[in-house]
Amino acid sequence: MVNYVDIENTLKHLDSTYLSSMSDPFLPILLSKTALIEFSGWIEQSMDQILYEYLDSHVCEINIIKYIKDQIRKNYGFKYESNILKILSITIGAYNLENILDKININLFQTLLDQYSMKRNKAAHTHIVGTTTTYDAPSVILSDFRRIKPIIITIEHEIQSLP
Repeated sequence: MVNYVDIENTLKHLDSTYLSSMSDPFLPILLSKTALIEFSGWIEQSMDQILYEYLDSHVCEINIIKYIKDQIRKNYGFKYESNILKILSITIGAYNLENILDKININLFQTLLDQYSMKRNKAAHTHIVGTTTTYDAPSVILSDFRRIKPIIITIEHEIQSLP
């Protein structure tokens, strides 16, 4: 089961620390960047966990389990089409995926995944010294967590209930 509490607490802590550090020239930027990286990592790990749990509870053939888990491990990133949709369809099949997508706000899910994928990649490959790069405040990321959480909960629940 996906842990929704720890990431929310982490983002809340980063936000409160951010708000109390505004006099520091670098700390708010570092806290914003950390919130972005933490949230993005949580999305990736949560989707992987949902799929690993599905495989462990629904698939018996060891070679198939090994193959799909290997595909999940090789799947770096969380862009909607090239990562999430691809790995969901490989793991649960197109028919099941189609039924699950009917139960979520696909546009919001895709928008958030693609936005954060781009932001995360930029943040992971740059440093803050000498740049004018800005990052969303932890409060914005916390708000987006609260928007994507019901979608991931629905995906998790629907996948868990597959026969």
